[in-house]
Amino acid sequence: MDSEPRGAASREAAKQQTPAGQQRGMWGIYFGQPGARDQGAFVSTAPEHRPTLLARVVDEPSWHQLYRGACLGCDWEGETRPRYGDAVEDAHDHAWPRWRNLPAVKLPKSNYERWLTEIKRAYPPGWLEAGGPIVTVRTDSRFSRHQPGKAPGGGYDLAATYYQAKKQRNNSPQETLDLEFPSGGAE
Repeated sequence: MDSEPRGAASREAAKQQTPAGQQRGMWGIYFGQPGARDQGAFVSTAPEHRPTLLARVVDEPSWHQLYRGACLGCDWEGETRPRYGDAVEDAHDHAWPRWRNLPAVKLPKSNYERWLTEIKRAYPPGWLEAGGPIVTVRTDSRFSRHQPGKAPGGGYDLAATYYQAKKQRNNSPQETLDLEFPSGGAE
């Protein structure tokens, strides 16, 4: 529709102003994502672009959901995608274009502070503090969904298990940092 607003904030505002029974089929910020009504005020230290995810329900030919990456800092929207993960990655390509060059990391089993220090050394300076994403390896595929607000600094925790499969198809393996430390404390 030409009369639909563009941009995550405008679409969400239009959806919230529409009576509940008439919202079906409208694009709006997906629940749990930055800028969603259920998230309250979204706090970000990102300087300009802030990734989020739009979704809409489509009834024909059968019920399903569609997604688009979007930005809370401008009116950018990605192409329509059938999968959540693809749309989240589109939003990160827009907001954090260097994210695909980040090494994947394993989540810490212990010594979080030392792990975080090592991540900050491996990632671009100020990346996490600015709300940038982290890429994590998750061995259990049940937890392979990209998670907003779970990176140190409030950015997305992007699942390498999802992303690596796409990189493998392109014959470009992603570097993984092994940041597990022997027990016994920090050096």
